[in-house]
Amino acid sequence: MIRLVIAAVLTLATVAAATPAVDHARATRTDTMIQGTVDRLERAGARLAAGSDAIPTRRRAAVRRVSVRLPSGSLTAAGPAFLAVGGRPGGPGNRSVVAYALESSPTRRRTLSFPVPIRTPDGPVVFRDDGRHSVSIALVAEAGRPTLVVSRSESP
Repeated sequence: MIRLVIAAVLTLATVAAATPAVDHARATRTDTMIQGTVDRLERAGARLAAGSDAIPTRRRAAVRRVSVRLPSGSLTAAGPAFLAVGGRPGGPGNRSVVAYALESSPTRRRTLSFPVPIRTPDGPVVFRDDGRHSVSIALVAEAGRPTLVVSRSESP
């Protein structure tokens, strides 16, 4: 009986000691996935700006679509609270930044290195649900200069 109690206590102590490490690993995995998405957004915008001509209408503009995958919360991945392209949710858009938060963590920001300014016509493009989403980046001439217009697009 005493062995059983000691085994239970040791098991609980081991689980309590391992839980922070598991939570950190989950957050790190999700953060790595989001950083990969930000890298793809950056590459798509840079290639578009460098290899295409800006035209005045968005309908005929050169466009790149970037797939965004947000994991659901599980034992191996922390669920993101949101991912926003162009600024924080509810804030002003038209910023070269991606903001995101994981579950109950503080908001993280990463600046996008685009060779031209960006515009988000409907404010920041915000994703809150897990699963696959898609961002559309179009190269448009606005006020005589090239601009990357970022918006939500239909999922791939």
